[in-house]
This record gives sequence, C-alpha cells and structure tokens, in this order.
Amino acid sequence: MQPNTCTFLVDFSQKRSVETPFEPAPRSFLSSPKMKSSLRHFGFYVAIVAVLLCFLRVDVARAQVLQHFHVTAGAVSATAGSRLLFTDADQFLAESGYVAYMPKITNSLLPTIGYYHGGPTFTSAANDGSAESPAAAGARIGLKIVAVDGPLGGHWSFWETAGNEEYGTAITFSYASGTTNGTNVIILSENNGQPGADPYGHIHGRAFTADVPGLYSVWTQLVDVSRNGPGGGPLHAPSQLYRYYFQAGTTISRVVQTNGSTVVTFGTQLSNVARRYSYFLEAQSALDADSPWTTVAGPVAGDNHLQTLSEPITEPQRFYRLRVTSP
Repeated sequence: MQPNTCTFLVDFSQKRSVETPFEPAPRSFLSSPKMKSSLRHFGFYVAIVAVLLCFLRVDVARAQVLQHFHVTAGAVSATAGSRLLFTDADQFLAESGYVAYMPKITNSLLPTIGYYHGGPTFTSAANDGSAESPAAAGARIGLKIVAVDGPLGGHWSFWETAGNEEYGTAITFSYASGTTNGTNVIILSENNGQPGADPYGHIHGRAFTADVPGLYSVWTQLVDVSRNGPGGGPLHAPSQLYRYYFQAGTTISRVVQTNGSTVVTFGTQLSNVARRYSYFLEAQSALDADSPWTTVAGPVAGDNHLQTLSEPITEPQRFYRLRVTSP
C-alpha cells in the first residue's frame, strides 16, 4: 500500500517576480450591507460546524461502548405489599448464559479509559398504563448490589451519571471480588419519593466497569426506598436475588475434563453486521516460547453468551488459550 501523501501540481519555488509598469492607486474597502449579512451567516455556519464536531466527538466516544441492553423493574402487582421483580430479565440472567461484554476502553474521550466498561441500563416501568407490571404510584425503586464474585484482585464498580445522557466522571462505589455484604443502592425511579409519584425511570450515562479481565458474577435485588407504605415503610417488598454476568475482556472462565475431553468455557462478544467475532481454542503441551500454539477447536461466533470449545484428552498435560478474530 502506498503512503498517503500529497503532491503539489505546481512548483512555485521557480517563479520569478514580475515588474509592474505602474503603481496601483490606493483603495479603501468598506463592507456592504450584503457583505455584512454574509459574514454574519458565515459565523453562524462556523458555530453550527463546531457543534456538529462536538457531537461527532461524543459519538466517537460512545462508539467504543459497544452495546447495552435494558432491564426493567416492576412489581407482581401495583398494590401495596406486593413483591418487586424484573419484568424482562429472563433472557439476560446468568442462568441463561448471557454475558454483558465489557471491552477495555482506550478512547481518551471517555472518562472510563483504562477500564473494562459495559453492561445494562436498568430502568423502572411507568405507572401510566403504558407498561406491564409496574410498581405502585408512590414507589421509588432502587437496585441494591448485594454481592460480586470475579477474578482475584478484581473490582467491579459503578459510575453515577452527572445528568441523564452524560457520563459519570468518577467511581461512585466499588466492590472487590468476593464481596457478599453489599449495601449500595442505585436509584432507578426518577422521582423524589413523594406520594403518588410515577415510579418510572430510564437514565442513560451510568457506567459499570471492571479493572481486571475476567468473568464477574453480580447479585442484585430490587428494593423500594419510598416511605409511602403502611406505617411509613416501603410500598413494596424486596425482590428475589438476580444474578448477572459481566465479561471483562476475553478470558477463559472455566476448564473441566469430562467424557474424555477437556471443555473450555468463555464469555463472548456479540457479532454484528459490521464485525464478526470468531473464537478459536489453541493448545500446546509445554509453555515454551519455541513451541507453536495449535488450533484444536473452533471457530464459534460471539453472541454475548457463554460458549464452549473442547479437545479430546490425548496427553497428560495441556495448556490452552483463546484466539479471537474480527475481520
């Protein structure tokens, strides 16, 4: 491929000055009303271009946070005392094999640069007849982060938004892998807990990050933090525990031997029309820089789920790694 260069079509270095037989008369220049109007319009267009460039910078920054999904909080019924629940979480829970893939952020326009960033937007259904199974009017729904498990030394963190659609600039709270007594609550409803208020909430810009690559399990619970129920307590009972997977980077999460094969499990990134992520399993019998890694299984396409690849057991010792392509 040729380098991207610019070639001048005319060499002005060889031009000679031309003597002029007369001196031009001095002239003054005054802007006409039409010219002044044009200049004002030009300034207006420059401002428009600057705004568009600003939005482009934001879009470029957002592009590295690949995709997110929405999970909606509601209740068994809108009557006081009923239990809170996620109305559409089944396809995203850890039990389904779904993983929220978190790429490592390298874009300097994002405050989470250097972290693995990704995950869902947790929302709360509106109590206006537009959603199924909403919480009662007057409820203020929060998401309690109860426990986090993941790679040794890893931390899973939450960044509160500075305002809807704006990225948070600092970690709000962080849990080390192995935490089992979490008490932090992320407020989902966009109300102040006043009686009769709509529990609706849909806030973009919040971030979930991890600082060490690996598979994180995060246990959550929905709680009502309002004081509009009987005796000044909450309107709704807490939900059951819900567990979600967050996959930071590309890592092997589990290796087991069963039925004469070694089975490797790993979280994958979603393939799309623009880019297909293909995963291969590679192996060698000794960790030796001079020994080649051999592809023994694959490919499988990434789909935001746990995937497995396997190799028949033929040697007493094998080492494995994943290779990912994205043509």
